[in-house]
Amino acid sequence: MNYFLYLCRRYYIIGEMKKYLLLLLAAMTMAACNDEDDNIPYVPVEELSTTLIYMAADNTLSAYAPDDIMEIKEASKKLSNNQNIVLFVDMAKSNGTYIGRVKNGELVDSVAMDEKASGDPAVLEEMLRYTREKYPAKDYGLCLWGHACGILYLNDSVAYEAPVTNTPAATRAITRATTRVFGQDSNPKSIWMNIPSMVKAIENGMGGDHLRYVFADCCNFSCVEIAYELRHITDYLISSPAEIPDRGAPYHTVLPALFNMSENFYERVVDAYFDYYLDEYKTKSDYYYMYEPGDLAGYSVPLSVLKSSELDNLAQETSILLNTMHDLLTPESDRGDVWQYIIRHYTNILTVDFHYDMYNFMKKYAQSSDFERWQVAYEKAVPYRRSSGEWLTMDDSLKDYLVTKGKDDTNCGLVSMFFPMDKYNDTKPSQNLSIRNYQWNNVIRWQDYGW
Repeated sequence: MNYFLYLCRRYYIIGEMKKYLLLLLAAMTMAACNDEDDNIPYVPVEELSTTLIYMAADNTLSAYAPDDIMEIKEASKKLSNNQNIVLFVDMAKSNGTYIGRVKNGELVDSVAMDEKASGDPAVLEEMLRYTREKYPAKDYGLCLWGHACGILYLNDSVAYEAPVTNTPAATRAITRATTRVFGQDSNPKSIWMNIPSMVKAIENGMGGDHLRYVFADCCNFSCVEIAYELRHITDYLISSPAEIPDRGAPYHTVLPALFNMSENFYERVVDAYFDYYLDEYKTKSDYYYMYEPGDLAGYSVPLSVLKSSELDNLAQETSILLNTMHDLLTPESDRGDVWQYIIRHYTNILTVDFHYDMYNFMKKYAQSSDFERWQVAYEKAVPYRRSSGEWLTMDDSLKDYLVTKGKDDTNCGLVSMFFPMDKYNDTKPSQNLSIRNYQWNNVIRWQDYGW
């Protein structure tokens, strides 16, 4: 054999062997760097499911966050390798701010952060983007943990224009407000986000990816206006139209239900939440609410599910139905006794019953034939709901109302809707005008009724 060719072949073979050895060494090194996963098998992105829990706890709920974090860790033990919980926590400054993954009962690959205002929509956007980039998946969910006040709208406490990029939250304009729209952050000032700003932040943070659900563990979130605002970025909104207990959801049972991939997974979520409190209040007779120990037996948290794909049709049918009741909806009209969900509006030290139960209102005032047509659209848009007829509330007048009438909840749809009233002209800004910031009003058009 030609000696030159022999040398070429020899060194070609040695070179190839070196190449394979280097590749093998690199693979071993990568495996060593992934000890945190405890040799969890590789799962393709198209089989992964990731949920971000956005815990806005730098407020009066901070004391309840540690217990919920323990429940979240407990829930993670019940999940499979292709299911990821990502947890963002913003508590009081001394307790720190961080984001990390919860796996097999432990917080892993967490990243400590400087103080962030979780009530700033830019922070919500940032955490969603981080989640998608660090833990990409085919299926995404979002849990919103914190304070909320339904559709209440005030001037934004943090300026936010979509998209926000390369602008540290600390350098942007902040003004003080005490009302909790969503995600109240009390450090250094009370910072919160309006629902339209929140929706923009979610849309930007998701970068075109879709959410299977938004689970809102907050008060007063099951508003048709909020669901309509979210309809292009999530399949379902799961929430309560009323006040919820400070302890919020039982995450050790709710989270596994949220990761369930069946078509009606939302029923499992609602049942897990609802049944937990129903059982809790029955078995703990020392719980005291109004009159005597044990009088919470039979209470739970009212919950409902809104389906995004049916909301455009519901908006159209609601507009048609309201037009049949035009005289009842003008500033001169007088409306009677309808189910309401109480929220507190602190800017003028006034309790404001912003939210009517939309189902109860329509059933009470619409003609039967008109209501029946609308009801078909409603039942498609709200495929599941549960109510015990009574629930916890801070408002004394509502307590009395629920005790006397709450047991008859068959006419309650558990989704609220804003109806203008004269007294809202005195709020700052006027809620009769600020409702126009919601896309729902582009269809309903309260201004056509004289508001």
